[in-house]
Amino acid sequence: MSGSAPALPGAGTSRTGVELAVVEAPAGGPMGWLTTEAPMVLDQVRRQGAVVVRGLQIGSPRDLAATRDALGYRPHHTTEHFAPREDRAGGVVTPFSWPKDRELCPSQEGSCSLTPPALVLTACARLPRPGSQHHVSDVRRLPEVLPDELVDRLRTLGWTVARTFHEGFGMSWQDAFGVMTREELEQVLAREEVEATWLPDGALRTTRHRAAFVDHPGTGETCWFNDLAFLNTGSLDPAEREVMTRAFGQNLPMETAFGDGRPLSTGELTTLQAGYTAVRREVTWQEGDVLVADNLLSAQGRPPLVGSPELLVALADRRARRPTSSAQAPQTYEE
Repeated sequence: MSGSAPALPGAGTSRTGVELAVVEAPAGGPMGWLTTEAPMVLDQVRRQGAVVVRGLQIGSPRDLAATRDALGYRPHHTTEHFAPREDRAGGVVTPFSWPKDRELCPSQEGSCSLTPPALVLTACARLPRPGSQHHVSDVRRLPEVLPDELVDRLRTLGWTVARTFHEGFGMSWQDAFGVMTREELEQVLAREEVEATWLPDGALRTTRHRAAFVDHPGTGETCWFNDLAFLNTGSLDPAEREVMTRAFGQNLPMETAFGDGRPLSTGELTTLQAGYTAVRREVTWQEGDVLVADNLLSAQGRPPLVGSPELLVALADRRARRPTSSAQAPQTYEE
């Protein structure tokens, strides 16, 4: 893999002061307690979008895999990686490779995929220095704080994301899709309903048209499920955006637009970023914590890291299908 993660602007770095709910596990036999109390924990997750479970003593990838299993979930298979991350034991991975001194704005795992994970577990396995934080945005509330015209446009048109794989810059298509040959790639692209074009210089350009809202299989709620803002070039550090525009022109490594192809204006992007901040809650890590988040109900991000905490991620499914869209062609998803 080559290249590094781009910088995101400072929008949303101020803390909201609203802390995410915490569920305390008992001191004796916490994993057995979780197995018994999994329905209670998952009910809290559905009600609030996410909760922190404290006291499970998560210190390794195997501990986090055991937590996922105790909740009744299985490992999720990612069909495309948008940033480097490392595999750990038991289907556990590292967070996105992202500079620790830069903010990571809220995003939802697999928002471009037909098979996104249902649950995202994030554990703080090691905390050498107190103060590192995380944040979770309740995307069910986003439509309440965004302009009606913007919300209606997304409900009707969905969104589009285009990705161009340039030789020697960022992830290769082989690493992103986990394949080695064009024949294998074509199979994945067909299965995921991804349009692809090979450019004259040998770069691969992919395009997806996705619904921006999906119906939650457990609660029946219509949920915001897109990374229109996170993957938009306007979210890059301005200096880096200028360099990439000069280097690649219209074929930028990543770009998003409304479903009809219209790009976001600067004002619309700023409005979206502010919306995520308005509906977010904070997590101040304690060592051993695990954040259990419903991937359809919440978007996750973080401010710049304090120290070098070891964070682990488990993407999880019951049964992996795309949620039903109320605005696009029928798609299905089951927990």
